[in-house]
Amino acid sequence: MRIMIVEQEIVILIILLCSSLGFMVGSVLSPSSRMKGKEIGYWRGLTGDYKKQLKAEKRNNGEGGLEDILAGGDLNIGSILKLVKNNPEILKSIGGVMDVLKKTNQSKLPDYTTDEKGRLR
Repeated sequence: MRIMIVEQEIVILIILLCSSLGFMVGSVLSPSSRMKGKEIGYWRGLTGDYKKQLKAEKRNNGEGGLEDILAGGDLNIGSILKLVKNNPEILKSIGGVMDVLKKTNQSKLPDYTTDEKGRLR
């Protein structure tokens, strides 16, 4: 009967690998980890509901301005139209900018439809 002699480093390495694998499996399967995950989800839900409630209160009170819409991520055409409908002075302030944009000399793109240079092949 032969007894195989294994080096000390290999034995230590095997013990470390087995213990780390056991630790990872135990932490995944432990009930405390599952409870912490559920609790984190619960608190995230509460904060999300609270933020939605604050946004709704601002909208109902008319406190929300253009900055709130842009910062809150509610950048859809409906929310912008409601804001402009409730605050017509926004259109007056933007009107000067629109006049400047119309007056600027915008160069037109050259028409290469009859030239070989602009045709797609």
